[in-house]
Amino acid sequence: MKKELVEEIDQIPMLPESILRIEKVYANPESSIADMTEALSSDPLMVANILKIANSPMYGFSRAINNIGQAVSLHGKDSIRSFALNIAAKECVPINVSPYGINVNGYIKKAQTQNALIANWVGKIDRSALALLAPASFLLEIGKIIISQYIINHGLKDSFQTVLANTKSYDKSELEICGSCSYDVAATVFFHWNFDADLVHLVRYADNPEDALDEDTKNLAKYLKIVKTAVDFSGEMTKQSLADAYDLIEEFELNRDLFDRAVEKIEAA
Repeated sequence: MKKELVEEIDQIPMLPESILRIEKVYANPESSIADMTEALSSDPLMVANILKIANSPMYGFSRAINNIGQAVSLHGKDSIRSFALNIAAKECVPINVSPYGINVNGYIKKAQTQNALIANWVGKIDRSALALLAPASFLLEIGKIIISQYIINHGLKDSFQTVLANTKSYDKSELEICGSCSYDVAATVFFHWNFDADLVHLVRYADNPEDALDEDTKNLAKYLKIVKTAVDFSGEMTKQSLADAYDLIEEFELNRDLFDRAVEKIEAA
């Protein structure tokens, strides 16, 4: 990773005090829904934004969620924490991915669709996996924001877009221009924010699960690779992106039925 890119990461603000309160409650296995609700309630703007996400039809709740306690109860602490981290991250790192030719609304929709896919799919297989997969699915592509910032600040936009046009590969273009791919950058940002080491490792291996050093990370990274493949950068699950995801499900020898049900629920929304 180039020194100047590391400096970009070092300049990212730390997450706000409200997140530290939420993380303290979340890390306590004895904490209750009421404890999480109280920690969230200290930040009314955060609550309003969480309720906006929580009421998305993609999560499949048939009635409106009107207060934060109800949101925590229905979505669970894992998902609500991921909503809060996503909101705080967007405040610390404003989204600009123009060097990639990616639309901001598409970027945001991709993140939420990935999260909804994880919740509706993996949440039905192993709810405990959401502790890592829920925030990872939301924040997976944050490295592209940091790389975009680096490219713009150093006048490399034309060079990057030329390489991207020639290689048709985000990873190859990132490595040539920045010396690192976006998932390594995302993992370094998570380390900067003092996230759990397991979350840092999971994001680092999101594109190459087989390279992970332990089986737990390897298995979770497979789910992450599938959902990021299933959703394109317009936030859509296209025929081609789903076909690519199905190839991965077959390669990883995972059951497709629950994935299909999750896709159907999101498409119906």
